[in-house]
Amino acid sequence: MSGAARLKGIGREVERLAKDGRSVVVVAWTLPAFDELARELERHKPLLCRDLFGFDRLREQLKREGAVAIALGNTVSSEAKTETSIPVEILICGRNAARASDDAIIRFADLVGVNARVTFHVSMDDALLKDYIAILKPLLNRLDVPHDEAISSSMVTRAIAQVQAKKGP
Repeated sequence: MSGAARLKGIGREVERLAKDGRSVVVVAWTLPAFDELARELERHKPLLCRDLFGFDRLREQLKREGAVAIALGNTVSSEAKTETSIPVEILICGRNAARASDDAIIRFADLVGVNARVTFHVSMDDALLKDYIAILKPLLNRLDVPHDEAISSSMVTRAIAQVQAKKGP
């Protein structure tokens, strides 16, 4: 899956989740990714949370059915409890090189409550997978997996965890 395919896949997932009445937060690690997501999701009129000043608005947004927000990863705090009875989907565009950053998003989801679910969207273009592309691409081709198909695999998850562990906290 390329970065462009990941972006379209996130767009389709946000569409489906918002229609189902779920609150959706899409997390980007970089400003360019944030801007791409803002363009892709503009029809949803998302709340744009670029800094910590927008975090309180983000917390309120989580309580609205079908609401969509885009946040930079460093703005999502795991220090403030934000419970809501509305199901909240947190979609992360990529993985951070530091495992601690990914874990902070998971802690944030824990504070949102039992209705929160976290999904990481990784593409074959991501730097964390560069050492595994030679193995993954031929395997996916043999399995005839479409280039924009979402894949949930413990093998990929372990590979990412190994790379993150090498890079340190």
